Amino acid sequence: MPRQSALLLGIIWGYLVWQASPCSGADWLVPSQIPTIQQAIDSALPGDQILVEPGTYQENINFLGKDVSLISTSGPAVTFIDGSALTQGTTLGSTVTFSSGETAAAIFSGFTVQGGNGTLLTDALGTYRRGGGIHVSAASPTIENCQLNNNSSDFGSGFYAQGTLSLTLQNLQIMNNSGLEGSGVYLIDCGIVSIEQCNISGNQAMTAGGAISINTCTQVNLRQNSLSANTALIGGGVYCRLSGLLLESNEVRSNEASLLGGGITLYQSTSTCIDSVFVANSANHGGGIGLDGGTLIIEKCLLTGNIATTAGAAVASTINLVSVEIHRSTLAFNSSPNGSPGVYYPPLSAGGAISTLVLSHSILWNPTGLEIDIPTLSQVDHSVVSSGYPGTAVLVSDPLFQNSAAENFSLDPASPCIDTGDSLLYTDPDGTPPDLGAYYFDQRPPALPPLTCQLVDPCGTTVSISWDVGTQIPDSLQLSVGTDLTQLVPLAALPGTASGYTFDPGSSGLMILCVEPVTGGLTPESGPTCCEIDIPVPTPQITILDLQCSYDPLSCTGELSWTNGTTYSNIELIVNGQSLSLPGSVNSANLPLTPGLPTTLQLIPQTGCGAILAAVECQLLCPIPEPRFIRGDANMDSILNVADVLFQLEHLHQSLPASCQDAIDCNDDGVLDISDPIFLLLFLFDNGLPPPAPALNCDTDPGPADSLDCLNGLNCP
Repeated sequence: MPRQSALLLGIIWGYLVWQASPCSGADWLVPSQIPTIQQAIDSALPGDQILVEPGTYQENINFLGKDVSLISTSGPAVTFIDGSALTQGTTLGSTVTFSSGETAAAIFSGFTVQGGNGTLLTDALGTYRRGGGIHVSAASPTIENCQLNNNSSDFGSGFYAQGTLSLTLQNLQIMNNSGLEGSGVYLIDCGIVSIEQCNISGNQAMTAGGAISINTCTQVNLRQNSLSANTALIGGGVYCRLSGLLLESNEVRSNEASLLGGGITLYQSTSTCIDSVFVANSANHGGGIGLDGGTLIIEKCLLTGNIATTAGAAVASTINLVSVEIHRSTLAFNSSPNGSPGVYYPPLSAGGAISTLVLSHSILWNPTGLEIDIPTLSQVDHSVVSSGYPGTAVLVSDPLFQNSAAENFSLDPASPCIDTGDSLLYTDPDGTPPDLGAYYFDQRPPALPPLTCQLVDPCGTTVSISWDVGTQIPDSLQLSVGTDLTQLVPLAALPGTASGYTFDPGSSGLMILCVEPVTGGLTPESGPTCCEIDIPVPTPQITILDLQCSYDPLSCTGELSWTNGTTYSNIELIVNGQSLSLPGSVNSANLPLTPGLPTTLQLIPQTGCGAILAAVECQLLCPIPEPRFIRGDANMDSILNVADVLFQLEHLHQSLPASCQDAIDCNDDGVLDISDPIFLLLFLFDNGLPPPAPALNCDTDPGPADSLDCLNGLNCP
């Protein structure tokens, strides 16, 4: 389809979508609904969302001043915008462009941007290409979760911004871009810019700012970034010129500058560096930080392993006037061949410019030369300076780091730097007098590992708590209890060696139990270790009531009934030592009995909390029933006939076994003889008298008693 036709269809489709939902904004799907990203932008209206499916898109896109959201559906690892085809023309080689006043509502998220070579512009600097990957001019878009890799340009090969009042770059990976200056990021004439949580590495600049170059900006904030393996002539990591700069919680590692500032170079700028590390950066001057005029405050930073081939391995300046303050920082194991591994200022210029250095509560432990190599006297107090220096409370002893080889510059418990600072100036977070260096020694005891809390009696409210105090035994342990972490009340104070405690709160419900070690009056930074336990409402301890036991004499079946004293989880029925589990809700049971065998029956209830209550029991004896038979039914087939006569004769004369002699005794005279079969024959065939009871129907012998047995009377129907 020709590009114009596709574009027209896209515009028509976008118009229809917008008409259908003018308030919520339309969704544009690329390429399933519209073939290219630029066509989607052309068709979209402010507030629309363009969703881009995985793939490589060979195009250079321009937001055209539209506050739309351009978002990949699957992230930068599988979604690429490649500007190498220069589809916008040879002078418009930026892969992504914001140049028409876009605001923070213009969102660009989830792409790898590559192949751009910048937009050709002419200004006071000359004619150069700007912004290979992303070009921002007088706009303030939101750019996040992207990778800007393998782009080239003169300024800002990865990212370029000019004239923006406010801008935030977040969660970007900017790698392997190359150009003249600011190959990762180039900022010029901007207002307030924040670069946060970005990884900027492997970028190469021919002049300044391998990772970032900042020129005449009001304030640039670099927070939680990693700047590594970038190279330039000056400012291997960062070059900042005539700007305000804040570096906070950054890692600046293994960057290289041929001349000045392997990590960063500051030119006539007002800069503050807080909680950052500079490791293994290198330059001719200022392996870690290089200054060419301006002011710098270093607070709680680590500079280690930085190298200067000439002077000033950690910090160095040119002959221009600088003011440097270093507070609560550690400069250790930096190196320079000329013996100035710490801070270096060159000799005074002919004009006699006087630069200043303030060093307080810091550690300079680079024991290969002169730590403070500057032509004027510095103001030094409460610091370690390995080569010595005039000042207040200046130490030259080994600070005793825990493991400097592993870049762990925390202080050993035996360090002379612990609690040796000025308490009027600082207090460490543990509440003790200040330690020296970037990392204080936390004298608070470690928090306990997780507690074990459980009910002692599942049907009561008594609770036991146990814990492991470990190898660092505290002075004491403080226990507290409550229903809310913010409203705990003291429960007990125990010796530091204690490992458990038991108490009864006397109530049910959710309870929070906490244990906190105390050493030297200090408690753990994280606070007490706590556990929660839900104490149930105690179950009434009432066993089974009113057990009634009886039996049916005909079936010899035991019949039990009772009243449940409370709600049970189950009831154990024990019959002569054999156990049977019944549901806790039943209140009756039937079971067969063995005739003539005494049977002991026990009911043992268990409550829902696991308590086993007292057993109740009874005994039943179902007697062996009297034999039931029909008089004359000798063969016990329940029919009187001639077969019975034959059975009688065989029993009398051939000793045929008989299970019921009373049935053979037809005349009930208590004697088995020939009269019995004759009596039966007369009854059957000659209208003789019927046999005495039990006659014709099964029943027991009404008596009188005789010596004849009936062992199988139960065969009667």
